[in-house]
Amino acid sequence: MQRAILLAGGVAAALAIFFILSLYVIPQSFQQDAMPSMPEALVSKVTLSSRQITLGEPVSISVTGTNAGDEADMQIVSIGFPNLANGSDIEVVRHDFRQSPLLVERGDPVSGNYSGTASVLAQYPSIEVFSRPWEQGSTYTIDLQVRPEAEGDFVVYVKSVAFPHTWDGAHYPREGLVDYQQEFVESYSIEVTKS
Repeated sequence: MQRAILLAGGVAAALAIFFILSLYVIPQSFQQDAMPSMPEALVSKVTLSSRQITLGEPVSISVTGTNAGDEADMQIVSIGFPNLANGSDIEVVRHDFRQSPLLVERGDPVSGNYSGTASVLAQYPSIEVFSRPWEQGSTYTIDLQVRPEAEGDFVVYVKSVAFPHTWDGAHYPREGLVDYQQEFVESYSIEVTKS
């Protein structure tokens, strides 16, 4: 009889501990693990070889992206050229991204606003580079050479998007000019003159 009482007391104590753990301790640990990752996409440096060139000359462009937040599953840096008809005038000189640069041509299908269902057609050529994963604090750089096709203002759009994009900081920049993907871009201009 005494063994049965001890056994019942042990089972009751074990069940009480289990219920306390399941109500307070275990859910807290799952909530901490389930917190969404918050990578912060930045374009930390953009360098143009010149702000004024003669038609026929190339311009060198260097773009550095940084993740200032949590580790990103993937982060993209996009450099768009709204004044180019096609990507044949874009040359990737060097990059240290983990994946190879991707040339997006005018008319190629691309994601729009990253909702997972929207798709739009690219309105101008661009180069997209990315690293998967992109660790916190890491930077990657791409160097391009581009030859403008006409005189006037030659425009370059730069942006970065980190995944998962769980907050506004996953997109850079966070305000300004909006591109055809409904995302903000930084705009840079080079004056192209006749010789």
